[in-house]
Amino acid sequence: MSRVSTSPVSKSLYFFCIVLSLFLLYVDINYKSFERTKNFYKSFTISSAYLLKRVTVDPFIYIFEISKEKSWLIEENKKLRQELEKSYISNFIISRDSKFFIDDTAIENFLDLNNINKPFHHAKINSFDIEKYLCCSQHRVFIEIFNNHDINFIGSTVINDQGIIGQIIYDKPIAEVLLLTDVGHVIPIISENHFCNARGSGKPGIITCSYSKLIWPNPIEIGQEFFSSGMGGVYPSNILIGHVSDINFIDNTNIEFDLNLVADPLQSIYLGVFEGL
Repeated sequence: MSRVSTSPVSKSLYFFCIVLSLFLLYVDINYKSFERTKNFYKSFTISSAYLLKRVTVDPFIYIFEISKEKSWLIEENKKLRQELEKSYISNFIISRDSKFFIDDTAIENFLDLNNINKPFHHAKINSFDIEKYLCCSQHRVFIEIFNNHDINFIGSTVINDQGIIGQIIYDKPIAEVLLLTDVGHVIPIISENHFCNARGSGKPGIITCSYSKLIWPNPIEIGQEFFSSGMGGVYPSNILIGHVSDINFIDNTNIEFDLNLVADPLQSIYLGVFEGL
């Protein structure tokens, strides 16, 4: 097994380096000769670290803080908007309440115009879940029905002086109305050349339909009117529901379109409820 021998020159060099190091250490301790050099080194190291932080870390911290602040502002803006909408609804109900019995012929006028001869009960809005109406899929309104005489109104149609707004899904003690725009609601509607089961979009004032050109070859047009078909026996027939406002071609044969409803559930707190289905 071979050994690596150290030459005399190498040994002398090692010894010289050790002696030099001890000498420099002695001089620095006693005379502070390298204080300026050490201070420069420390300053350079700190400055470099600070500069590196400013270039690499700080931008990410800044972006994170901006994003966090933006998210907070968006959330606060949303809360303020919802509070404003709540206040609007409350003030709307209060202001309309004083005019309730002044407009007590509005429903009769609507029924006469649409040649509807069905017994109905007067009702008015008690409360409205504005948060869900503006943001979410559930669109409900809660109403008081007058002179109900223990009648079961579940499934009954609810109208205002503009048209159909929904149907009752719970009726005691305050009736809960499932609005046409609720995603869980479906209403069969018809026009001159088309029929479809319109479903709630989850957006205020809009319902959605889809159909196939293989079944209904005639094109849909913006502004086209759709009426209640009366199929299923839930809603009376031939009441104007809405107008086509947007058309989307899903593929070569399937089409989806939106309808703007003619009846706004916030137009009036005065409502009518038909007896039974």
